[in-house]
Amino acid sequence: MDRIRWPRRGDVLLAAVVAAGCLAGTAVTATPADRPWWPGGAALVVAGATALAWRHRAPVAVLALVLAAVAPYYWLGYPDGPASLMVALAMYTVATRLSWPASVGAGLVLFGVWVGLEAAITAREGVTGPADRDHLMWIVVTVAVGVAVGGVRRAQAAAAERAQEAARRRREEERVRLAREVHDVVSHSLAMISVQAGVGAHVADRRPEQAVAALLEIKEASRAALAELRTTLAVLREAEPPEANGLHRLDEVTRVAGLAGVDVEVRGSAGRLDPAVDDAAFRIVREAVTNTVRHARGARRVTVDVTRDDGQVRLRVADDGGPAAPPRPGHGLRGLAEHAAAVGGRSSVTSGPEGFVVEAALPAASR
Repeated sequence: MDRIRWPRRGDVLLAAVVAAGCLAGTAVTATPADRPWWPGGAALVVAGATALAWRHRAPVAVLALVLAAVAPYYWLGYPDGPASLMVALAMYTVATRLSWPASVGAGLVLFGVWVGLEAAITAREGVTGPADRDHLMWIVVTVAVGVAVGGVRRAQAAAAERAQEAARRRREEERVRLAREVHDVVSHSLAMISVQAGVGAHVADRRPEQAVAALLEIKEASRAALAELRTTLAVLREAEPPEANGLHRLDEVTRVAGLAGVDVEVRGSAGRLDPAVDDAAFRIVREAVTNTVRHARGARRVTVDVTRDDGQVRLRVADDGGPAAPPRPGHGLRGLAEHAAAVGGRSSVTSGPEGFVVEAALPAASR
């Protein structure tokens, strides 16, 4: 029983409405000169409408069955009525499944089969059907309406599907971006808080005033981290974040790193940048400095070189932590690459005799 392809409830309802409409329309348009449409003509109309109940399950077969009922109806001399609309509806259903060229081809085949079937019925039954130009034009119009409306509906459905896919990609990209920004904020702030907590614990007995200063810096770093997290999460509710990051905020990175005993020197300027590029550049520099504070234990100085030439912004962040093993992949390094790639740039991390070096090349305008 599970394998039986029962018709959809909506299609059954539509078939009933079409049957009732066609029968009522035929009763209204019938004249005494027409061939009596009851019961033969009514049976053909009901048969065609019944086939429409399966139009979504087997559209091509339904089109053939509807045509097999409608063509005899007209060529056996029954009253003109809305029965041909059943062919248009069946053709519409087929066209929603096919491309434009295939729909046109199916329409041409339908026209040829319809005319040929009527001609065969005429020859077999010996009746004189409406073989005039107006009847042939009505067949053309019926087929064309089905092809055109079905093609438009298919194009609309395809456009809606593409829009949904694009929206899904945007949501995924936004999720990744927010996760990356939250990671940046949390890792940077916690690294500095950890350093200050270590300093405070180390000098608490001998220099309590320095321990108090470290606690105050922890408080300030926590407040700043919470504020930036609120700014980042506000993107979920607002079209634009309340405040954008940029290289103009590097003094905050310099100040916080200085509390951890790392001197940061910024050399050069990038000038006015696209906001997205400015934000990416700031995050790359901050992540690089944070990595130095967390991992380059012997580092006491970080040099940040910012240059702009040939439509590109070049960043170079180098520390003096001494020889080190090649960097291991992690969230921080992946975040550097993602920030650069988000605006159409690239980044790299290398280790040399003096320490780690982070380099990035970003376009002056985001792509």
